[in-house]
Amino acid sequence: MQVDFYEMGGRFNDPLLVTCILVGKAWPDVKEIAIIGPHDQLEALDAALWRQPEGRFLPHDGKRAPIRLLEQAPERAALLINLDPTSPLPGGEYQRVLEIVPATEEAREPLRARWRAWSAKGVTLNHHALK
Repeated sequence: MQVDFYEMGGRFNDPLLVTCILVGKAWPDVKEIAIIGPHDQLEALDAALWRQPEGRFLPHDGKRAPIRLLEQAPERAALLINLDPTSPLPGGEYQRVLEIVPATEEAREPLRARWRAWSAKGVTLNHHALK
């Protein structure tokens, strides 16, 4: 399994925009995408996915669509995107996990703990600084 940490910065300071871009790059090549986060953030993401990326339709909902918006990690997905740094480390089967790292120092601390936890599991870790 590969876990990629996307550190927001510069013009990439909105986690929903970053998620829309990442989903747009992955789908339709990746057929099974799960995005986890708090309910209110998922509602905002639902609205954002209708607008971004511009000119494309990304089929999403909470149950049956290829792109699922969920409050808890599913048992399996080809790609899991995590918007909640305080959520428990998922234990399912995933080819890739994307961790969205907020731009503020205070919000980054839980992600540092997640990095160490993923590292202890022996997964391949990557860091991407967005600017």
